[in-house]
Amino acid sequence: MMPKMKNEGVSRRTLFKLTGAVATAAALMGKTRQVSAHDLKPDDPLYQYDVYEGIVNRRDLSVRMVFEWPNIQNPILFGNARNALNGFEFSYGVPPEQIQIVIQAYASANAATYDDEIWEKFQFGKLLNITDPETKMPAERNIWAKSSVVEEEPAPTDDASDDADDAEMEEVVRERDHPYYADSSIEGLHKRGVLFLT
Repeated sequence: MMPKMKNEGVSRRTLFKLTGAVATAAALMGKTRQVSAHDLKPDDPLYQYDVYEGIVNRRDLSVRMVFEWPNIQNPILFGNARNALNGFEFSYGVPPEQIQIVIQAYASANAATYDDEIWEKFQFGKLLNITDPETKMPAERNIWAKSSVVEEEPAPTDDASDDADDAEMEEVVRERDHPYYADSSIEGLHKRGVLFLT
């Protein structure tokens, strides 16, 4: 005899109610129309393949990274991109101009690449359940777009050599602690050469 198992799923009554609500909502929205996308091939003039390759696939790079970002609810991506930039530059000594990070946003993450006007008009905060940390309400602005760092990139200093005195070493440490290197906003990452594709 098999033991009785507790039903932890959705009840049949709840499922019928949910199905009815979805069907009603679909009927109220009216007829749907068929849409299609333009399938761009590399030889299509609209694609501008050479321009795209010139930006994304530069030959003078030492480091190439691509991040896929399908879910706007996963903002840890910004910290990962920032940490990759800092790690290669400060831990491995790779010059910043030889590092290329590309972030491919798609699905719900596309919304993070839209400006505040679009966020307000289409109420993305409500739609995607994004809370503005300042207002504690559904976001009516793109909370990832703008940088809060007002300072630009710090002036370059000479790298500290093995026989550098304490003052030179302190200057290098201060440079690494500059807010420019902690900025993980889209604007801040753009300043460091990160490309966002949608």
